[in-house]
Amino acid sequence: MRKLFRSRQSDVFFIRGYAKSGTNWLCNLMNLHPQIGCTGEFHLRPLFESVRAIQSAPWGILSREKQSGFLEVAFYRMVKQLIRDVCGNKRWCGDRTPCTLRSTFVPGVRQLYITRDGRDAVVSWAYHTLNYNFNAGPRMQENLQRFKTDPNYFEQRKQELLACETVVREFASQWNAAIVDDFQMMQSADRAEIDLPYYWIRYEDLQTDTLKYRNEIYQFLGLSVAKASPLNALTEPGFGSPDTNRPNDFYRRGRAGTWQEYFTAEQLAWFNDEASEALRLVSANAS
Repeated sequence: MRKLFRSRQSDVFFIRGYAKSGTNWLCNLMNLHPQIGCTGEFHLRPLFESVRAIQSAPWGILSREKQSGFLEVAFYRMVKQLIRDVCGNKRWCGDRTPCTLRSTFVPGVRQLYITRDGRDAVVSWAYHTLNYNFNAGPRMQENLQRFKTDPNYFEQRKQELLACETVVREFASQWNAAIVDDFQMMQSADRAEIDLPYYWIRYEDLQTDTLKYRNEIYQFLGLSVAKASPLNALTEPGFGSPDTNRPNDFYRRGRAGTWQEYFTAEQLAWFNDEASEALRLVSANAS
């Protein structure tokens, strides 16, 4: 499904994908080019939701069809200018918030969309939760105490990391819903129903041949590959070494397929029950 959909030129782009699916890695790769400035997570979804709420308010002048168009144009202009202001004077300015394509859709803005096997993503998310002490329910709090005492606790007992059925099923269900919706958006773009210029890359493919796909993305943005800096410790697959594994570091591991070390057969069944449709979509459309 990878598609270079032609649209009008823009100096703003979005990196989108589910949480812990490689949006940060892709951002770092983009920033190797001197004409790209891609920074942290803008999290503008609440603003988009507010605009939709204003448009649907039956009593408001901006909810009327003609005036609603004025609101959209002004809002999209504001979003793009905000990203430009924060990212600096670059040919391309990007936002790398992990979210769905639909939630912050701006017609004509180029999208770099990355997917990662949800089973790897849930392992990464579990460690991210432990490292940043997110409120993820009583079971994860129990895990947090073990992790604080010994950051290698779950590396020595890997199949305890995802022992909570509720946690695994909730993540899988949310991941499934997001991926299915994103594919619906890309399919609408393929049919020319919406102006969504996108480049889809799988985390697994990017790891297999990082330079090839990085360079394709530069070309998608109309940039010269020759001007880019070489890969470094934060942009090489696996953060420079296939043996890297730092449980208490943001850049923990970065390898594809390691989920198999952590899942029991029962835990895998929980995940597959909730996420079979998204797993099928990603696999069926792989390059």
